[in-house]
Amino acid sequence: MKSRHISFDVGTNFDYELFDIIRENDKEHLIHNLYGKIKSDGLPGGRATSIIPDFSMNQLCDYVKECKKNKLTFNYLINPLCLGQKELDPDEGTKIRSFIHDAYDIGIRAFTVNSPSLIKYIKKQFSDVFITLGLYAYPVNIQHIEYWRSWGVDEITLDHTFNRNFELLKKVMTLYKDSDLRLRVIANNLCIKDCPFRLAHGCFASHSVTEGISMDYMLINCLYRKITTPKSILTSEWIRPEDIHLYEELASETGYTGFSVKLVDRTRPTSFIERVIKAYMSESYDGNLLDILNWPDSGNIVNIPRPNADSNHSTMRYMDRLKPECMVTYGRAMHLPHIYIDNNKLNGFIDHFIKCNNCADSLCADNILPEGEKSPISCNYCGLWAGKAITYNHEEIEQWKNIASGVLNNLENGKIYKE
Repeated sequence: MKSRHISFDVGTNFDYELFDIIRENDKEHLIHNLYGKIKSDGLPGGRATSIIPDFSMNQLCDYVKECKKNKLTFNYLINPLCLGQKELDPDEGTKIRSFIHDAYDIGIRAFTVNSPSLIKYIKKQFSDVFITLGLYAYPVNIQHIEYWRSWGVDEITLDHTFNRNFELLKKVMTLYKDSDLRLRVIANNLCIKDCPFRLAHGCFASHSVTEGISMDYMLINCLYRKITTPKSILTSEWIRPEDIHLYEELASETGYTGFSVKLVDRTRPTSFIERVIKAYMSESYDGNLLDILNWPDSGNIVNIPRPNADSNHSTMRYMDRLKPECMVTYGRAMHLPHIYIDNNKLNGFIDHFIKCNNCADSLCADNILPEGEKSPISCNYCGLWAGKAITYNHEEIEQWKNIASGVLNNLENGKIYKE
């Protein structure tokens, strides 16, 4: 069998059915890792704690054993943007280090970590542990990569800006082809291109609590741009299944053997994860591209908090102080209007970025630039493709826009709370 220059990591919701799905669809054994975390570890992560599936340490132990039986590595996430100085706290720091040892004792040999001090601690304590640097460390250039490599990480999750910058990818693959450093991109995330609020949103997720979900201002704001200006969805630096071969060919051309692709999202139901696995293993998807991207409609999150029907308590944070009508409106805003992106009509979309990626020196017309505003460095490439591939109901968009505007205004001025 021909040697491949690519591997995949898949987020798990801890459904055992995923093992069967991987066996059925990954005939070349390209999926090497499952990644995830449990809610009860007391640690923040890259997703709001309240939407992480409930799983005990004993259940995690059994799941790790099942991974090994299926020749998969389990990569445990300690990957928030901010730990709130917990790792340096005399009590909390002890708990974190104790948990890491407990995880090691049940067979975990890979962690995704962003904290510099925890990376050093783990590397000094365990000679056989693999450390992945998470996205929230935001390595955006070669200097960052080299800093982290010399710090001791084994793998770096590259910032989304690398995804369509083939010239830069070629440089880093060439630079590290003779090293043990692995490089990873995320294929199906849906962050706004060069989002200026990503640090704020990462901090929001880092400081979420297990007891309840907070109203996510950054998420609604992000969705507002994407839904009211659908062309902005095309500027997000996802990678279509059909274009995966271009990245593997680049790795082959440079002689780089440490390239991997991360597939999200671990908060999704098994049907979504199965759809993503099938699409990226076959390098083909016939349908709405949003169905395999991290599109956060409330109906597509496996563990979204709901009011507890068996008690007087709710899973909404600050429940006793929130206005009931504001909670209802926030829930309505999370039911997104239907937008259809015909994946088949995006064949050839990537070519522009291979030949001449000028994104760093351009302003997206009618997106970053207000509609109708001109600039000598404006670019409407994605806008032209949006006209070919995206369809939606304008009336439905306007209705949602009015709901979301009210949510954003109430969050900004604090009117979500009772007097």
